[in-house]
Amino acid sequence: MKCLLFYLLCIPTFLFAQKKEISWDLEKLFKAPKWEKADEAQVEGMQSIYYEGISYKGKPTKVYAYYSYPKTPKPEGGYPAVVLVHGGGGTGYPTWVKKWNEEGFVAISMDLEGHIPSNKKHDERDTFKGSGPQRNGVFHDYDLPLQDQWYYQAIAQVILGHSLLRSFEDVNPNKTGITGISWGGMLTSSISGIDDRFQFAIPIYGCGFLKGTDGHMGKALASDNVAYLENAMTYLEASVYLPQAQMPLLFVNGTNDAHFPLPATVQSKKAVKGDAFLYLENGLNHSHYFGWNVKESYAFADQIINGVPHFAKLTTPKVKKGKVIVSILNNINIKEIQVLYTTDSKSEWVEKEWKTEKVEKWKGKKIHSILPENTHAAYFQVMTEEGVTTSSEMIVIQNENIGQL
Repeated sequence: MKCLLFYLLCIPTFLFAQKKEISWDLEKLFKAPKWEKADEAQVEGMQSIYYEGISYKGKPTKVYAYYSYPKTPKPEGGYPAVVLVHGGGGTGYPTWVKKWNEEGFVAISMDLEGHIPSNKKHDERDTFKGSGPQRNGVFHDYDLPLQDQWYYQAIAQVILGHSLLRSFEDVNPNKTGITGISWGGMLTSSISGIDDRFQFAIPIYGCGFLKGTDGHMGKALASDNVAYLENAMTYLEASVYLPQAQMPLLFVNGTNDAHFPLPATVQSKKAVKGDAFLYLENGLNHSHYFGWNVKESYAFADQIINGVPHFAKLTTPKVKKGKVIVSILNNINIKEIQVLYTTDSKSEWVEKEWKTEKVEKWKGKKIHSILPENTHAAYFQVMTEEGVTTSSEMIVIQNENIGQL
């Protein structure tokens, strides 16, 4: 039987053929910025602050942020900490900070578009003197100098927020991580290859390798504007930076995300040279709320910071003698294994219907499943006894009679 397996998207690899020269002044960004308490939008149990950003169009800027500490006793060496990066239309979120506080982490959540956080609509939120730029489409401020473009500014603001967090009393500067949702996931993916002080990174929805995909981001990048594309793909898109990431990463996404199709998520994971994991949830909705409620995010942080094993290390699935096969490389207590697959080879990824089958038996650490002969794509889910799920890479399959031995 002849099988053709291809691992998603023929995207050019010249972007990371050599180490990318960083455009940010990391010597300055790695120093804790000056900050002051903020009187606006205060939340009980939360510290509201402004901290200094980088200059925008030649003028100084500042960033509004929330942070707070856990109520649990301080560990030896200080609390671990996490930087929270919001998505499009988002802001600083005290609720998100509190969720990480409950997991034992000091957390900081900043507004990356020069707003004072509120429940108002994105374009109705108040700004302040010294606020920086707001996002303009998908890298559509490319006609500005690079340092004045929103994505560049946002990366700098996040790195400065990290430097500030590391400087706080009772924070262990050697136990920090970053997670971001949607646009924040894109930023997190990029920053993972820029700020090597993080011990873990968790991009949720957002990722790199979006050019050529059929989601909203990919369609925006399907442009014949050479200047626009050169700017995005040379300096900003996360595919430029992910191959340089040193820390372990967990990529979280849904099977039918309208902005970030699965092929881009898997390609992003494959680009990371170190440890990288996937959690791909069937039908996961796209929002800050659903993103920060994925329990695997907190389990991953616990695994990296506290050394508690939660995730299965899985090989890339292969097709052999009509079976889709994956192997588990570490010792983990398995409760359940499922295979998810779609037979839809024509619809965009957001429209594909996924079916789930339980794998009833597995031999040792090798898992296999026989799928319908018209299967287009598939991946495995391995759930531990404690309920933490690891996804294998998704593979796209072109094969005659895959279901026949």
